[in-house]
Amino acid sequence: MRNTFIFPILLASSCFAQWTQLPDFPGTARDDAASFAVGGKIYVGTGREVGFGYTNDWFCYDPSNESWSAISSMPTTPRQYCTAFTISDTGYVFGGTGPGGANNELWAYHPESDQWEQKASLPGEARYACAGIGMMWADALIATGMLASGVPTNQAWKYLAQTDEWTATGDVPGPPRHRAACAQGNGGGMLLLGGADSAFVGMRDVWEYPSAFESGTWYPADSIPEPRWGADGSGSYVYVLACGATEQTVYHADVWKFGTGWQALEPFPAGTRRGGVSAGVLGPQQWASTFYYGLGLDGTFARRNDWWRLDVLVGITEQDPLNTFQLFPVPTNSDLNIIIRPEDVGSEIRITTLDGRLLDRMRLDRAAQRIDVGRYVDGMYTFTLHTSAGNSTQRFVVQH
Repeated sequence: MRNTFIFPILLASSCFAQWTQLPDFPGTARDDAASFAVGGKIYVGTGREVGFGYTNDWFCYDPSNESWSAISSMPTTPRQYCTAFTISDTGYVFGGTGPGGANNELWAYHPESDQWEQKASLPGEARYACAGIGMMWADALIATGMLASGVPTNQAWKYLAQTDEWTATGDVPGPPRHRAACAQGNGGGMLLLGGADSAFVGMRDVWEYPSAFESGTWYPADSIPEPRWGADGSGSYVYVLACGATEQTVYHADVWKFGTGWQALEPFPAGTRRGGVSAGVLGPQQWASTFYYGLGLDGTFARRNDWWRLDVLVGITEQDPLNTFQLFPVPTNSDLNIIIRPEDVGSEIRITTLDGRLLDRMRLDRAAQRIDVGRYVDGMYTFTLHTSAGNSTQRFVVQH
């Protein structure tokens, strides 16, 4: 999803997570629906309902008052396995499959007018069950999925919202896959997690496509602890991956967080689940991430319409001497604010390019300081704090 997040520089050394059941989704119980978030609200629609019917209705969830409301239905054929993402103040819904088979349609939803608008279709073969995310600079990425011909793919396509055009980009490494989860990576692009191969066997590998220094290349990341497909992920600083399947009849309830490595959280309270929907909303505290999850097929293969919130609060313990400073806003087009601990005043900072070229080097003479990085060209940079306890590094993005 395409939101501007503050990327904190704290190393997660403790984590509190709690599930809360919320009002049920008001539409029919369904699996393999789609969801996106715009302006702090979550939009959920499409999917396959009880009775095996396809749907095209949509509903809005407002976290501020924990209520649902109906919005305009998507003006096209009912479908499931759509891929949804957000760019700026617009939600997008791509592909899916329905009574007429797979399609490559792209629809944009404008919340301020409650109107849907059809956009350019992807020029390749029709597909569904893809991973998709809004990236930086009005772009989105659609990757992997099941082709209309019945075989999975590892293709990736970039959508340019400003020109309403598609362009092919680098394929995801490894076997073709479908039903992979995704989240927004630290490079502002896609973190693709797991998926299923052609035999519906789950995968563990994770690949990142960073948009801040885009080259069409995918980079390996830490594998998820268990093979998984049909799971749901979301987040930017704190990634959450919930439930999913390893085989067609083996579902799970485990939930994982990734910040500085994978960590098990409280399992999903409603039991095993596959084909649900999720969305992440930045929490009220700077280090908090709120993960919403529900719907899908339970362990008895029954469709559900329940809706839950997982509050994840990441903290710092006194035993952690590193990564105890803040850096914001990210992205920035001018100044970068740095806040360090009082005991680290006098420490040296270095700003370098990703290939190691030194751009700035200085000592911080106070706990809160502002640095002008507006002269840097657009891209990603490395910020390193050198203290008596050791070195701490974080990346930031300049975007004019």
